[in-house]
Amino acid sequence: MKKLVKLFPWLVTLAALAMLSGCASVCGVDAPATSVPPTHPVVQTPQSTPPPPPLLPTTYTVEKCDDLWSISAKANIYNDPMYWPCILNANKDQIRDPNRIKEGQILTIPRNLTSSEMAGCRAEAARFPKYVIPAGAKRYCPPK
Repeated sequence: MKKLVKLFPWLVTLAALAMLSGCASVCGVDAPATSVPPTHPVVQTPQSTPPPPPLLPTTYTVEKCDDLWSISAKANIYNDPMYWPCILNANKDQIRDPNRIKEGQILTIPRNLTSSEMAGCRAEAARFPKYVIPAGAKRYCPPK
């Protein structure tokens, strides 16, 4: 009898575990599903081609208070002010002084430049400081 009293807690624990494991199937807990490969080929719908990126402008009309630095910094031009010499080199016939461009001028924006030409423009821009309005200038351009 003493042996049975010592084994009783173990038997109760074992019976409880047996009931809990049996309850998993009865209580709605499903076993993990195994993935079965499909027996028929999957038909894929044709992907539509993405729309082409918007064309970037090849000309720019100078607005009031524009300079080559701010033009090349515009997102639809080069998105980098250090490429202003590219615009200057493409418009040598119109621009004598890069610090003096006129409102209404139509500038050509070169788009087919090689990486070495772009690097050359960047190196040329690094040699010159950003355009600074001369002392005594009578125009005021609010920051953009």
